[in-house]
Amino acid sequence: MSRIETGLTEVSAPHLYALARLLCVDIGSFFAANPSVPNQGARSVTRAGMGQPFASQRLNARLLCSDLLHKKMQPFHNHVTATTLSQVGGLSCHEGEEYLFVLNGPLVFCSEAFAPLRLDTGDSLYFDAAQPHAYLAETTQGATFLVVSSADMPPQRSANDT
Repeated sequence: MSRIETGLTEVSAPHLYALARLLCVDIGSFFAANPSVPNQGARSVTRAGMGQPFASQRLNARLLCSDLLHKKMQPFHNHVTATTLSQVGGLSCHEGEEYLFVLNGPLVFCSEAFAPLRLDTGDSLYFDAAQPHAYLAETTQGATFLVVSSADMPPQRSANDT
């Protein structure tokens, strides 16, 4: 946290996941103006081109359906223009699993355990997000992709925790 506060590092998705877990809140609560908790039959709509923007060294993203808290999935619309691991600050990881679908590629998926994987428009990948990973563009035009991350429910706070 101090590195973020002093500007030595940027806020990243793994930072947000860790902070949400530490604070026992849903990651969407950092973005939602009027959040709601899902109940049976709940739904959330994000219109085309909308969503809560989030930019970092790693990518430009929009958190989708952020008004609905305590979801079991976190959907993001991402765009990356970085072409090297050094441009994105190396590999990073967080709890849970991810599914990605390339909307406009090519996208290069880098991970600690495997050789870089080139994904073209229409390709998809499901993986363990605890495995250090990064997304890179193959060309300077960048790549656009949808990521859906599983989101373990944060522990519920009791009245004694406040």
